[in-house]
Amino acid sequence: MAMRLIASVVLYAAAAASAHTSLRVLWPPPNYLVATPNVPIAIAVTGPTTDGHIRLTGHKLRTTFAMQAPGAVIGNIYLGSHHVLVEALSANFTRISAPIVLYIERIPSRVELFRDSGRSKMALVALPAAKAARPTTRTLCFGGASSPMDGQKRLWLRLLASLRRHPTVDYSFHVFLLEPKPVHPTDVFTAHGWNVTYVPMMVLRKDIARYDITHEKMMAALADFGQADDRTTFPSYVHSLWASLAEAFAPCKGGVLSYPNSASDVDRVWAAVGRAVGAAGVVLELSGVMPMPHSVDLLVGPSQYTVDHPSVSQVMRAGIRTVIPPGVDHAIFASRARSPNPCVVVGYLGRIVAEKSLGLLARAVELLLQTNMTASCVTFRWVGDGGDAKYYKRYPITLLGSIDDEAALVHELQTWDMAVQPGLQETFCIANLEVMAMGLPLVTFGVAGVAEYVRHMENAWVVDEISPPALASAIALLVDDPTLRRRLGHGARRTIETRYTWAHTVAAYDEAYGRLIGHATYKP
Repeated sequence: MAMRLIASVVLYAAAAASAHTSLRVLWPPPNYLVATPNVPIAIAVTGPTTDGHIRLTGHKLRTTFAMQAPGAVIGNIYLGSHHVLVEALSANFTRISAPIVLYIERIPSRVELFRDSGRSKMALVALPAAKAARPTTRTLCFGGASSPMDGQKRLWLRLLASLRRHPTVDYSFHVFLLEPKPVHPTDVFTAHGWNVTYVPMMVLRKDIARYDITHEKMMAALADFGQADDRTTFPSYVHSLWASLAEAFAPCKGGVLSYPNSASDVDRVWAAVGRAVGAAGVVLELSGVMPMPHSVDLLVGPSQYTVDHPSVSQVMRAGIRTVIPPGVDHAIFASRARSPNPCVVVGYLGRIVAEKSLGLLARAVELLLQTNMTASCVTFRWVGDGGDAKYYKRYPITLLGSIDDEAALVHELQTWDMAVQPGLQETFCIANLEVMAMGLPLVTFGVAGVAEYVRHMENAWVVDEISPPALASAIALLVDDPTLRRRLGHGARRTIETRYTWAHTVAAYDEAYGRLIGHATYKP
C-alpha cells in the first residue's frame, strides 16, 4: 500500500541569508525508530520561501505541497527503512535546492510483531485414484516483471527446471512479461534459457494526452474492463490493449496462470486475462502481504503467517488456500572445508530495498565497529541489489551486487561465517533457508513468516528487541563465540534437511497444479 501525505509537512522558514534555498530535516531525528504507520515530519527551509513547493519522492510515495502549508503527517508507512528525497521547488515547479534525504525507520508495534508460530498448518493432499485420473499433459504460464532476481523468481526458475524433468507428467511452460521486447533482453528468465513472450502495452500519444494515462491508470482500466459486463463505455485504447493480451495469452487455455503479488492492479489484470482465455486456474503467489483485492482459484503462501495475515484473509477470495514453503536443494547449498577467515565474515543475502529494514543492520554495523563491541576482526558483505543500494555505500560494508548464478552464489556463501536477516515483514525469506542449508548461524528478529522456522539457541539467534543496538550486540556475541556459531549452524543445517527439502516443494506445487487442471478437465 502506498504511503500518503495525510497533511502537509511542518516547515520552518529561516531568514534568507542568500539567494539560495537549502533544506534540513528537523524531525524525525537521525536513527529514530517509528512504531506507528503515521509520522510527523518537520523540515527547515533557509532562503527564498515565498510561493514555493516541497516535493517528496520515495518508494510508493510521490507528492508535492505548498511550502507555506501549516503542516502535519505522512501516513500509511509500512515496515522498513525508507529513504525519501526532499526537494524545494519554485512557484513554477523548478527545483531551487539541492535534494536531501529524509530517513524513516518504521518498526512494528507490539501487536504487529507476528511472533506466534502456533498457527494451524494447511497443505493439499490427494488420494492416489484422484492423482491417477488427472491429465498427464499440463501447461503452466508465469507472469511477472523483468525486475532483478528475487526470491520468487529464484523459486520459479528452480521449479521450472524440476518440473521439466517430471517422470510421469509432460509440463510445458510459458513466461510472460508486460513490456516491449528489448534489443538485448536482460530478464532473469531469458538469462536462464527460458523462452519469454513480451507483451508491449503500447498506447498512442494522442490517447495518453486525451485520457491523462499513467501506467497505474492503464492497469486499473484493463482490470475493470476484464471484469465488466458492459464494455461499451471504455475508451478504444483499452479495447485494443485487451485484444493484444487475449491473443498473447491464448497458449494458457486449459493451463494454469501464476503470478506474484505486486499489490497493484496488475494482479487483477493477470487474473482477468487468465479467465478470459480459459485457463484452468489463476494462482496468486503471496510473495508479499497487502495484495490488491481480487478473486483467484488458488492462493499460495510460503508460510501460514502470509495466508492468515489480515491484509490477505480479509480481502482475497480464493477457491483454495494452501501453504507451500520454499525448500532448498541441500545437496547444492552445502558448506565445504576451508581455512579459517582472517576476519569473521558476516553476510546478508537479499534485495536492498525499503521493506528489508536494512537501515537497522547498517546502523548496527556502525555501532559494532565504532564502539568496539567485539574484540574480533569482522567484515560485512551484502549480496543483493535494489533501488536503495546507493544509500548504504557510506557504511563499512562490501556491496557485492546480485549474484544470479547459483554456483557462484554458493561459492560466496561458503566464505561466510554467519548471516544476518533484519527483515520485519518477510513472508518466508528463502534466502534464510539458503544460508541455513550452508550450516551458517543466522541472526534475525524472528518475526512474521521467519518465526515459523527459526528457534532461538537451536538453529538461529533470535533478537528480542527490535533496535540497532540489540542487533549489534547479538552479532558481536556470535562473532566472539565460534563454538556457539558451530552449534547454531549445525542446527540450521538439520532444520533444512528434515523440514525444508526442495523435493517436498516440487511435490506440493505438482499437486496444486494437478488439482486445478484435473478439476477443470472433469468439471460437470
